[in-house]
Amino acid sequence: MEEGERGRMLGEILVQKGDLTPERLSEVLSRKPLLGEMLVREKAVEQSKIEAALAEQRHLRKIGQAQQEAAASVRVPAEKLDTLVDLVGELVIVQARLSQHAAGLDPTAVSIAEEVERLTAELRDNTMSLRMVQIGTMFGRFKRLVRDLSKELGKEIELSVAGGETELDKTVIEKLNDPLIHLIRNSIDHGIEPPEERKAAGKGPTGTIRLVAVHAGANVVITIADDGAGLDVGKIKAKAAEKGLLPAQAEMTDQEAFKLIFEPGFSTADRVSDISGRGVGMDVVRRGVESLRGAIEVASRPGEGTSIAITLPLTMAIIDGMLVETGGEKYVIPQAAIVECFALTQEEIAQAHGKQVIEVRGHMLPYICLRERFGIGGEVPPSRRVVLCEEGGRNIGLAVDRVLGNYQTVIKPLGEVYRQVECVSGATILGDGTVALILDPSKMYEEMRRRQEGS
Repeated sequence: MEEGERGRMLGEILVQKGDLTPERLSEVLSRKPLLGEMLVREKAVEQSKIEAALAEQRHLRKIGQAQQEAAASVRVPAEKLDTLVDLVGELVIVQARLSQHAAGLDPTAVSIAEEVERLTAELRDNTMSLRMVQIGTMFGRFKRLVRDLSKELGKEIELSVAGGETELDKTVIEKLNDPLIHLIRNSIDHGIEPPEERKAAGKGPTGTIRLVAVHAGANVVITIADDGAGLDVGKIKAKAAEKGLLPAQAEMTDQEAFKLIFEPGFSTADRVSDISGRGVGMDVVRRGVESLRGAIEVASRPGEGTSIAITLPLTMAIIDGMLVETGGEKYVIPQAAIVECFALTQEEIAQAHGKQVIEVRGHMLPYICLRERFGIGGEVPPSRRVVLCEEGGRNIGLAVDRVLGNYQTVIKPLGEVYRQVECVSGATILGDGTVALILDPSKMYEEMRRRQEGS
């Protein structure tokens, strides 16, 4: 072995000097027999002993590699990591104060503030990456759940998993476990039919549940889909009318009907079992997803199956936002939801004849005036701005007095008194020490739609 290493070093020296080509060196080295071959040829050791020794050598190499990898990493308790994220959040707030005060000072102070801002951003990104965990660690737990429940119900079901390498904040993953269990149990009990029914419908006897995670900008989309019977829209509407959730003759789209399954106490099951039928679970799913600042969408086709998509932010601690002002009050809009901004003049308001709509490239876009929504008085400026947001394929504008610019937003939870304010997802502390509410455009859209339907 030592001789081989010497030969290799000598060969490398000759190649570096140009006295030997790499190809010629490889050719000469390949002619030299391996030690094991020479020992077998000289009948010093049997072939089987050589193979056993080689297997042990490969095993020892794997152990050595594992030890090197373990030595290169450090285990840190989750509590220390959470403390680090909290400290970085406080640093971001202090950095915002520094930048705000340095703006009116000499160029040297501005330069220092900009350098601190750059370093803070890098520290923030690196710290947040430490909290990211592959979602596959959670997906792996569901295989046994599917196997046990399908056996209990006499069904044949396979779980297909994709996107396990997708990373998500560990806090989000921890809180997402229960909602996903509810959805998978529903797919097994309500979605996938027994083998006999599947054969009668022209399907294979084995049903499939697909669990997929993909990145979508600043979000992660987790989809739970089955190839079962799909949702019965007529049955959902009938049960909703029975429970007084809508008039018996009310017009309702399929998408609106699908949302009814997330109402508390709502269930279409004909019998109560240990798995489902009590009307609990889906409302727990909705509340769990919304507590993570996420959204949930349902799609279903009769006889083909149901797909439920959960959209979640990558992290719960710090986000990029846009700071806006209305009547002296400041708000933050998540930057991931913003499409563009444009002016709203008094002339355009007059042309709308009292309706809160604005024409954008030939299309009429509804908007919500923050002054009216939050009851803010004061003088209205002659020209305002509309921030166009997109959530779940739906567009909604938010009319504000001024757009102040981008802002690194450290999310602070609201107190118990304000938890029921749906259109607000949290708050943040600004550089001057004041508090700004973080708006939830999707919830504001739902609130506007409910008001229009009730009027």
